[in-house]
Amino acid sequence: MSVTARLRFLRVSPFKVRKYAQLFKGKGIEEARAILSYHPSPTCDDLLRLLNSAVANAENNHEFDPELMEVKNVLVDGGMTHKRWRPRARGRVNRIRKRTSHVLIEIDLKEEFKVKPTAEVEEPVEEKRPRRRAAKKVPKEAVKKPKAVAPETGVAEEAETEEMTEAAEQPAKAEPRERVVAEETGEETEE
Repeated sequence: MSVTARLRFLRVSPFKVRKYAQLFKGKGIEEARAILSYHPSPTCDDLLRLLNSAVANAENNHEFDPELMEVKNVLVDGGMTHKRWRPRARGRVNRIRKRTSHVLIEIDLKEEFKVKPTAEVEEPVEEKRPRRRAAKKVPKEAVKKPKAVAPETGVAEEAETEEMTEAAEQPAKAEPRERVVAEETGEETEE
């Protein structure tokens, strides 16, 4: 379980804070304090105060020993930007951006001092992927064919015979057209 401390609206740009935050990430508490206390940048003073606050949270709230802790992670995000104006030549102005940053320090016990659960670890169960929907296949017997009505009797009759159903089920074959010669005119025509 990690313990955190947060510093918001630090009046230094996130780019400059990240440079110092990476120096003590993954180090022990005493080593991180030494790095920050002997560094000349004023940003390190703010980070040292934040680190001490995180250590105090861990000691008081979770009863961690500072000798067994390490800095697990340091996150630096951009905060609000204050916009200011600076007068320039010919009545113009330039914008000045005074950036701020939010810093989060996470502290946790070192890996060798963490208590491992003694319960058996269950193997993860693989989840089955949903199958694609298969196209519904309808048997040929289930398809009803319309009945033809004889015009003279008005009674519905089966329009198909066995030969007609077989011909309908098979794809139509292209038959070559026969040339018919008209006997009278002598011209060839296609049917």
